[in-house]
Amino acid sequence: MRTLPLLAFLLLYSSGAAFAAEAIPATAYFPLLPIDAPSDATPQLIALAANHPLDITHPGIIRAIIVIHDETRDANAALATIAALAGELNASTMILAPQFLLPSDIVRFADHLPDKGRSFAAWQVSGWAIGDDSMPVPGRKNISSFTAIDLLLMYLADRQAFPDLQEVTIAGFGAGADFTQRYAAFNLAAAVLDKQNIGMRYVVAGATSYLYQTPSRPLGGRKGFGHPDTCPDYNAYPYGLDRLVPYARHSGVNIAKTDYALHFITYLNAHAPDLLPESNCAALAQGSDSNNRATNYRLYLQSLYGNLAARTQQFAEAKEPKNDAVTLFGSSCGMAVLFGDGLCPSSQGATP
Repeated sequence: MRTLPLLAFLLLYSSGAAFAAEAIPATAYFPLLPIDAPSDATPQLIALAANHPLDITHPGIIRAIIVIHDETRDANAALATIAALAGELNASTMILAPQFLLPSDIVRFADHLPDKGRSFAAWQVSGWAIGDDSMPVPGRKNISSFTAIDLLLMYLADRQAFPDLQEVTIAGFGAGADFTQRYAAFNLAAAVLDKQNIGMRYVVAGATSYLYQTPSRPLGGRKGFGHPDTCPDYNAYPYGLDRLVPYARHSGVNIAKTDYALHFITYLNAHAPDLLPESNCAALAQGSDSNNRATNYRLYLQSLYGNLAARTQQFAEAKEPKNDAVTLFGSSCGMAVLFGDGLCPSSQGATP
C-alpha cells in the first residue's frame, strides 16, 4: 500500500466537496488504484461518506465498520444509520460508507464532482452488488466493486494511521447484504488484516438471496438438498459458482468453497414471511420468500460444513416484523455484532 501518497490524496479530496450535502450523498473521495497498477497510473475515484476525517491519524479508534448501502445507493443514509446506533461509540469507531455510482449518477451530479465526474468509477445497475467490474473509462483499468473494499481494508490496516484498531466489520442491508455475503466468499484482503492482528466480521442483513458453494439447492420439506429441476442457469453467479465475474474468477472457486466456513458471518432477517425481494428462477430455487431462504441457507451450511460453520456463523431474526436497516442493525444481535463481542442472545448457530 502506498501510504504517503494515499494520505496526501485524501488530504486533497476529503474536503473538496464542501458543497451542499444534498447535491450528492457522499462528500469525500477515495482513490481506487489496484496494487498491481503501474506507479504512474491515475486512480479512479469512489465517493465515500465517513464519520471521521480520512486524511489524519486515528489513535483511539478501536473498531471500524464498512457499511454497504442498499439499492438506493445512499451512502449518507447508510452512514447515518450506523452512526446513530453507535451513539457515544462514534468516538472510538471509524464508519466508512462507500457509494457505488451508476453512470446516470455521474451525469446528474457532474457539476458537483471533480473533473465533472470523469475520474469516478461507475457500475451497471446490478453490477456493483455482485463485485462486477466498473464501466470502461478511457485510459483507466476497470475495477471491481469488491476491489474497492479491498483497498479500504488496506487503508484501515495501516498501523501508522490506525495504531489501536482491533476489529473491522463489513455490514450491508438489502442489496448491500447481497454484496457483503458474496464479498465474504471471495475477498482477497482479509489476510492483510490478519497480519496486523485485526479481527474481521461480516453482517448480512436482509439479504435477497445467497451464494451457494455447490450446485445443491433445497428440495422442499424434509427432502434435503440436491440438484433442482428448475431453470438451467440456477447455479450461475451470483447464486452459484458458474460464470463468475472477473474478481471472483481471480479468487477462484476453491476459496469460496473451502474458506467460507472460516469467516465470522452473522445473518440478520426480519420476521416477514411474505417478503419476496427477488422472484427470478435462480432466487426461487433457494426458497419461496426471504425467511425461507435464510432458513434453507442455514441448513445448507450445516449440511456442507457441519460443526465448522456452527462455530463461526449465526442466524438471527429481529423481533419486529420490519425489514429495514434500522430494525435489523439495531436489533440485540445486530448491536452485539457491530459494537460488542459478537454474541447474539437468541441466534441459531455459534458465535464468533
